[in-house]
Amino acid sequence: MKKKLKIFDRYGRVAATDEKFTGSEPNWDGCGEWPIDKFMKERSRMFTFYNYYCSSKDLFDDLLKWMSSNTYTKEQIKIVKSAGETCVNVVYLKLARAMNLGMLPTRDDVEEYLNKMDGISNKEAHDDFQAVKSQVDAVVRQGLREKKEKASMSNAENVVTISPLERLSNKVNETIISELEAMIDDGHWAESQTKVIPINLTSLLKAHSIPVKGLKEVYAWLERYKISLQNCLDRDNEFDTEGWSFLTKPGVRSRLKAIDDMITQLDKFAASNKTVRKVRKPKIKSADTQVKNLKYKSSDENFGVSSVSPLVVPGAKTLYAFNTKTRKLTVYESESADGFAVKGTTLQSFDTNKSFELTLRKPDDILPIIVNKSNKQITKALDLLKTKKKTPNGRINSETILLKTF
Repeated sequence: MKKKLKIFDRYGRVAATDEKFTGSEPNWDGCGEWPIDKFMKERSRMFTFYNYYCSSKDLFDDLLKWMSSNTYTKEQIKIVKSAGETCVNVVYLKLARAMNLGMLPTRDDVEEYLNKMDGISNKEAHDDFQAVKSQVDAVVRQGLREKKEKASMSNAENVVTISPLERLSNKVNETIISELEAMIDDGHWAESQTKVIPINLTSLLKAHSIPVKGLKEVYAWLERYKISLQNCLDRDNEFDTEGWSFLTKPGVRSRLKAIDDMITQLDKFAASNKTVRKVRKPKIKSADTQVKNLKYKSSDENFGVSSVSPLVVPGAKTLYAFNTKTRKLTVYESESADGFAVKGTTLQSFDTNKSFELTLRKPDDILPIIVNKSNKQITKALDLLKTKKKTPNGRINSETILLKTF
C-alpha cells in the first residue's frame, strides 16, 4: 500500500499540497461581515476542500475539540471518542473543524439566501451548530444506554477490562475500516467522475482473520456512506448535497455501485491477521495551543485597524505589528523555513538582523498601506521613512495590533 501523505502541517493546519487547484484551507476571519454570497460560497468550498485532503480519521479530533468547547462533559467526550470516527458522518466532522476555526454556524440572512436556491427545499435557515449537536447527542445517548446495560449485567466479582467483542471491534476499525477510509482518500476515488474500483473485501477479511461477528461495523460504515450518497443523488439532505457537491451524478452513481459491490462481498469473508501497532510520533504543538496565552489587541477605533487571527502567526514568514500606545510599528522576518513560533506572549524564530521597529509619525498614512498593499509595496513605503530603526524583542502585549502576515 502506498505511503499516505502528511495531512496537517506542524501548526495543525491542512497542508494544501495542491493549493493552486484547491486553494488554501478556508480562513473565517470576519466571516460575520462578509456578503452572504461569499459566506455560502466559502462554506461550500470548505466541504470540497476537506473531502479532497482529509478522511474521517483526520477530522475526528476536531469533533472532540468542538465538544470540549461546547460544554460537553469528559464522560460524553470519552463516549464519542470510544465510538470512533465512523460514529458520525464525515460531513459533520468537516463542519466541526470549520466552526473550530471560526466559521459562524448560521447567519440571519442564510434563510433568504437558501430560499433563492433552485432544486433544494429549505423551509428554514440551517444551523450548523445544531446539526452537529444533533448527531453527537445521538451517539452520546446510545453510548450511555450501552454503558447502563453493561453495568446492570456486570457484578463486582466478574469485571472484565475489555470484552472479546470490544477487542474485535478495535481490530476491525484498525484494519478493515482504516482500509476503507484510505480508499475514500485515494486520488482516483476523490477525483474520478466515472468508474471507481471497490476494495476486494473478501480477500482483506480473510487476510486479517475477521470472524462473522466483526462484519457489523463494516456493514454500518458502508451503509452510512451509501445513505449519504443516495441523499446527494436524490437531493434529500442539504448537508449530503453540499458534502458531495464536487461529484457529478455519474460520479455519485459509480460510488453507489462500488459500495453495493462491497456489501455483497461481505458474505464471502473469512478472517484477518493481527494488527501491527503503529509507533506514535511526538506531536508538534498546533497553532491554537501556541497562541492560547498570547495577549494582543483585537481592534482600535482611534487608528481604525484590527488584528488578524493569531492562529496565522505560527508558521508565517513576515509579521507586521503595531503598538497603539507607543505608535511603534514592528516588522518581523522569520529566520526559519518553518516560520515563526509563539511561546507565551513572545514571538520566536525571528531574524534579529532583518527585523526592526520604528515609531510612526503619521500612522494614518502608513497603516492603510500595510493593511491593503502587497509585501513589496509595504517595504517600498517603509524604506522612504527616515525614522531610526531598532531591533525588536519579540514581545507582544495587550496594546499590540497584529496587522498582517505573509
